[in-house]
Amino acid sequence: MKHCLTDRLPRESDPHLRLAFEYDDGRQHSLPHCKPLLIGSAEDCELRVGDRFTSCRHARVIYTPRGYCIEDLGSTNGTLVDGVPVDSAILEPGMKVEIGRVRMSVTRIDKSVDEVRPQRARSKPEADPPKHRLLGRSQVMKTLRRQLEKLALLPLPVLLHGETGTGKELAARTLHEFGTLPETPFVALNCGAIPAGLFESELFGHRRGAFTGAHRDHAGAFVRAGFGTLFLDEVAELPIDAQAKLLRVLETRRLTPVGGDAEVDMNCRIVAATHRDLRAMVESGDFREDLYHRLGVVALELPPLRRRRTDIPLLLAHFVDRASAELGREVVLSQAAAAEALAHAWPGNVRALRNAVLRAAALCEGPITAMELLPSTDEPRPRGDLISVPRGTYASMHAALLQQVVAEEGSVRRAARILDVPRSTLGAWMRRLQSGTAPATT
Repeated sequence: MKHCLTDRLPRESDPHLRLAFEYDDGRQHSLPHCKPLLIGSAEDCELRVGDRFTSCRHARVIYTPRGYCIEDLGSTNGTLVDGVPVDSAILEPGMKVEIGRVRMSVTRIDKSVDEVRPQRARSKPEADPPKHRLLGRSQVMKTLRRQLEKLALLPLPVLLHGETGTGKELAARTLHEFGTLPETPFVALNCGAIPAGLFESELFGHRRGAFTGAHRDHAGAFVRAGFGTLFLDEVAELPIDAQAKLLRVLETRRLTPVGGDAEVDMNCRIVAATHRDLRAMVESGDFREDLYHRLGVVALELPPLRRRRTDIPLLLAHFVDRASAELGREVVLSQAAAAEALAHAWPGNVRALRNAVLRAAALCEGPITAMELLPSTDEPRPRGDLISVPRGTYASMHAALLQQVVAEEGSVRRAARILDVPRSTLGAWMRRLQSGTAPATT
């Protein structure tokens, strides 16, 4: 029977504590603070144990606010601490750890507390806070950064909504880096890129032999994140059955790997993101309402670039500097190109702006012109504040107008606000359009 020995230390460990595994011959392997230490017989393990009784990925050690924690990863022969098989245990100096048939002692390698305390008065000032990844001087971006800094210190799930290219992953990394444990893992999982049959394995992991092709244990995203942050990008793409399983994990903070028979603690923080209207998906039955409320304890909206055009000059300068560094030569942007960028709609938002600058810098040798930054197409590019409607009957023009506004705004709710009509009315119009009938208007 395995045990969980995670209550032997006080809640907060000594920040000066440094431990190592020591073999019988005196060799030591220090335990890192900043990343997990994977132990096993596989070549990619940080601590490789050449023993036939050791699994490929046998165990791992992570640093937590309560100290160093060793976790068994479903190994064949188990992990023993002081002779007791454990699922997880907080390590203390003097403990004996057995991996397969290899025995190691836990030893302290840092200076004693008495030696450390006098030096703290002479230590360097605390490190500067991390820099924000989200650039912009506009008021909306200043407000967003302040909100992210406040939420970073709270263990609450955050739901980020924004169009493609608005920087949802950068916002998630900001929440992680400004949080209380920035040295812990940040794991990003694109839910829209996972094959339907592998969702459960990618999220929760699987045991060896759980299905055809499962030749070894696999740690899911929740386990890999440890005490850090799991970023679920495009969470709206999760199938309904996967949504139900994700909801249970969020509620119980425990999960069971595919093919496993023992539950594992979930310790990470969840940040989800989507460009789709989850409220509308809840109403249509495509997304679980209980999961929506669980993920969206706090919801933040990332503004599209057309709503913060004053940030475009700063972003242009940043991407020009990046292009200069990558190409190893000076990159110059002409005034005409900068003016064109300021007037462009940028449907792909900041990502499209970045790609345009990098592409133009790579292809041209002199200053980047407006034509090189935004090559002309056969069709004129509409301004961001104008809408192009095809000529036709009143009904077809009205339908095209509604569809384009909803597509550009990304949701019925925001489109209704722009059009100054009740959300329910616009929703009814859109449903009639989908059924093939023109919306009734007065």
